[in-house]
Amino acid sequence: MNLPLVVVLGGLTILTLWGFVAPRSQWRALTGWSHRELTGGEPGPVIIGIHRLAAGAALAALAIGGASLAAGLFDPSRQVSVRTITDPVRVLWGTPDPTVVNRVFVPVNTPPAGLTRVPALRYQAVNGKNRSPSSLFGLDTYARPHASDSDGYIGAYPAVGLTALDSADIVVQVRADSRCTPQQVLVVESSTSVALAVYYGRPVGESLDATALATPCDLKATGDKSSSVLIPIDLGGPVGKRAVLNLEGTSISKADTP
Repeated sequence: MNLPLVVVLGGLTILTLWGFVAPRSQWRALTGWSHRELTGGEPGPVIIGIHRLAAGAALAALAIGGASLAAGLFDPSRQVSVRTITDPVRVLWGTPDPTVVNRVFVPVNTPPAGLTRVPALRYQAVNGKNRSPSSLFGLDTYARPHASDSDGYIGAYPAVGLTALDSADIVVQVRADSRCTPQQVLVVESSTSVALAVYYGRPVGESLDATALATPCDLKATGDKSSSVLIPIDLGGPVGKRAVLNLEGTSISKADTP
């Protein structure tokens, strides 16, 4: 709350209300002392009327300003907006909060057939030993649709007591059709760069109609029809100063810690 502004508005309101209700009393208190005879220098009825009219207009303006201030202070949506902007997870990854794929896997080195490549939006280096960045380790685990032991979901669960983040060197964010699941990740490493791509597919064994078979994963899915996912990837070594690229050689944005 902006306390100084509230105090100033309150004082102005009291002063203006006084001038509207008792203009002669206000004149005597604020101006009359400068006259030798208090009653002799009092303003006439016309001046008093103008003074009261001006005070009334000022009161209306103060009422509108006060109402606007109160609405801003107590508007729940505004409070949520402030929290969202300062939330480090949402600053880095956007909304809604992403979930983490808790699977370990060996990346492929050639594009897989029959899957849909989804754009890699951002990446962040990970240090599992130090559990850094700490914000990643507090995110929820990705829950895939139509889960089964043979649904084509990427990799396998990590060893008991560990998470995929514990051994990862990097996480990559994708936003994809929520009906589909991550099934393969392609990685090509060199001493100067890490090139990668993420591939999604509909869960194996899911019954699909002809339309779904024609376009199994919708690259244009947005809102509730899509999900924001972070995929931990084990590399041959830390990312370090290497460039992180798409297969075409364009840079993937880095999610910098605010």
